[in-house]
Amino acid sequence: MNQFEKTYVALGFVALAVVEFATAMRVFGCKGEPSPRARLLMRVHRIGGYVFLAYALFLAWVGHDMMVRYFAGGNYAERFDARVFTHAFLALSLIAVLLLKIAFIRLYRAYRPYVPLLGILVSVAAVVVWFIAGWMFLAIMGGVKVAG
Repeated sequence: MNQFEKTYVALGFVALAVVEFATAMRVFGCKGEPSPRARLLMRVHRIGGYVFLAYALFLAWVGHDMMVRYFAGGNYAERFDARVFTHAFLALSLIAVLLLKIAFIRLYRAYRPYVPLLGILVSVAAVVVWFIAGWMFLAIMGGVKVAG
């Protein structure tokens, strides 16, 4: 998978994060009567959350594979700059917060009041990680694949 493919696959991840955020806000963020489709929206959110987790783990695996290939050439200081570190740190943090959110829902019910905040953090982190790496890559490359 080349850089452009990774960037556009990750954009799908961001779109899924936005859908997850929108479904949760539709159910829990509106004042007054709950939506008549609240159960359906929560089911979509739950299924989407597990798809989101699988997607995040896949992207982490792709990123790990890319880092192994980059570092095989040596000269770590040149290849592991601040942008790469920030991207990796935020991506792994996103996965950790998502696992924590699922644990709060499934196992530690006393912490359920914190779940909406964790969901917002996951959605924001997905967008920020993509902007740090994906959008920046497309901006530098002009969004067009370079021949060669």
